[in-house]
Amino acid sequence: MGSSRLPGKVLLSLPVSHGKPMIQWIVDQIQKSSHNPKIVLATSDQPADDKLAAYCKNKNINCFRGDEDDVLSRYISVTKKHGFDTVVRLTGDNPLLDMDVLDQTVNLHKKKKNDYTSSEGMPLGMNIEVVSGHNLLDLENQPLTGPDREHVTRYIRRTDDYKKGIFTVRHRKPLDKLRLTVDYPSDYAVLSILFSLYKESNRTGIGLIEYALEHYPWVFEINRENIQRKQFGSEFEEIKEAVKLLKRAELNNAAKLLEEYET
Repeated sequence: MGSSRLPGKVLLSLPVSHGKPMIQWIVDQIQKSSHNPKIVLATSDQPADDKLAAYCKNKNINCFRGDEDDVLSRYISVTKKHGFDTVVRLTGDNPLLDMDVLDQTVNLHKKKKNDYTSSEGMPLGMNIEVVSGHNLLDLENQPLTGPDREHVTRYIRRTDDYKKGIFTVRHRKPLDKLRLTVDYPSDYAVLSILFSLYKESNRTGIGLIEYALEHYPWVFEINRENIQRKQFGSEFEEIKEAVKLLKRAELNNAAKLLEEYET
């Protein structure tokens, strides 16, 4: 709820003004999983999230509240409390799910007995992360950094001590360049339009995206220039990203100066 760029975003309605809250869309979609999941909304203990906790109580959604910045501690606490052997990580600002991809990613994770499994090939905001419960709990014993605690699976992804797998999603048209996470008002506008097409298209998940690409391709231009926040492993990784952004803005002289500094 405390988003600086779009305050209160997880309770904004989709479509705008006459839909249901973003978080409710996520919960309703997860309930369609073939894995009969138990859903826990893990939010912060800050006053800004009181309204979200109250919403969960009213809708009988399991809600856990913990440290705002140490997001990993929330996951660990929930995993301990419920004894989960498999945890699927979804975030409240990614309201469009494809349940077939989610279920297949979980199936692959279990079949291969992976520690961590993710999907790839989906738009930003639609990929899935699956973690084995015991690996999640074991993170308490690892030398974690601040970013590791904020970005739940970062330590697992950046080290070689875990068995990892990838479920690759392939389409007729590449979808991984599309942006379907909600950080900015323009992101919300895109998702609001997409969710307004549910009845017209009679499709969900990837099918809804393909329908929009065929009939309303301009929708995905609305937020195309938005910048996604990233965690960088070094100063030089950050400089490389800065060079890309400067070139996108046609600030080529500044980009050249940074490239010279990098070398």
